[in-house]
Amino acid sequence: MKTISNEVFTNETITFDGFSFIGCTFKNCVILITTLDFNFERCSFFESILHVNPKLPIFEISHRLSQSSYDSDTNCYRNDYQYPRTAVNLPTATLR
Repeated sequence: MKTISNEVFTNETITFDGFSFIGCTFKNCVILITTLDFNFERCSFFESILHVNPKLPIFEISHRLSQSSYDSDTNCYRNDYQYPRTAVNLPTATLR
């Protein structure tokens, strides 16, 4: 798995599969998660959309999502990358 650290992504579509993101920031991005072959921690998401394969276990996905922070404009959907079906609540980012 390739590690990407402390990068800022803006206006990009990113497939997380096969990557480990540490301390990265995602602004207005579309994130695709199709397998459990990914990692991210201490990342921040602003005005982004996460699409999660509905066949992945919700407990595992929830645990991984809890390792980062999200603003109120970021949304997560358990779907096959079609627009909204089932929304998943995300923790709100805390600005310091």
